[in-house]
Amino acid sequence: MYIYIIYMDIFVISLKDSLDRKKSFDKLNSHINYQYFDAINGKKLSFKKIKKIVNKNAKGYSKSAIGCAMSHLSLWNKCIELNKPIIIMEDDAFVSNDFRTHRDTVMNMLPENWHILQLCYNCDSILGFSNTNFENAFTFFSKNKFNDKDINDFQKSKINPTIAKLNMSFGIGCYAITPSGAKILKQKCFPMDNRLISIPLVGQIKSYTIDCMMSDSYKHLNAYVCPIPFVMTKHLYINYKSTITE
Repeated sequence: MYIYIIYMDIFVISLKDSLDRKKSFDKLNSHINYQYFDAINGKKLSFKKIKKIVNKNAKGYSKSAIGCAMSHLSLWNKCIELNKPIIIMEDDAFVSNDFRTHRDTVMNMLPENWHILQLCYNCDSILGFSNTNFENAFTFFSKNKFNDKDINDFQKSKINPTIAKLNMSFGIGCYAITPSGAKILKQKCFPMDNRLISIPLVGQIKSYTIDCMMSDSYKHLNAYVCPIPFVMTKHLYINYKSTITE
């Protein structure tokens, strides 16, 4: 099978003053081309701006989580403006040494009318995808912490990526999105609210982050995921500190 080479702009969300995170990202991902996108600092947002994207009755959204949501929203608008698919990353992501080859492989697997492809997910939650047209799978993870050696081994490891229809995932460290997908997500995710999300063997949780809003919206999109990822994030890295919980 002939694999078409895909070129997509990669935008990396990072706070302007997060110099240490940029330094780490650059060190781990020097083999790919990307540009930084200055994240919106939720702590500096006015109440007037916040109430435009968060339902007035919603509770539990930290200012940093709101800033994160607005950063992704800004890049969805960028995708629509460019009128072409883009890849959005967060600054705690690290990718396989064979990222470009794997990207081309999975992009060539997608149908023409795809909306979003999650290239990674949080491994302390649940991933739901369709095995077939009549059977769904839910993956539970060991939640193991990892270190620098583990990252290095992952980047050098041989991976055979594929895609599956996405039903549920949490974490938005890296994904590809189309203009049509961005338009649907804008409509379905904003203003953000506390909608209930049913998670198998866990129960119901209230939405309080943009990835929760997105997960609930996948049923309205042609959404896909790489269940065998070639991109990961430092979500479970030893001594990891999140920037959206403050």
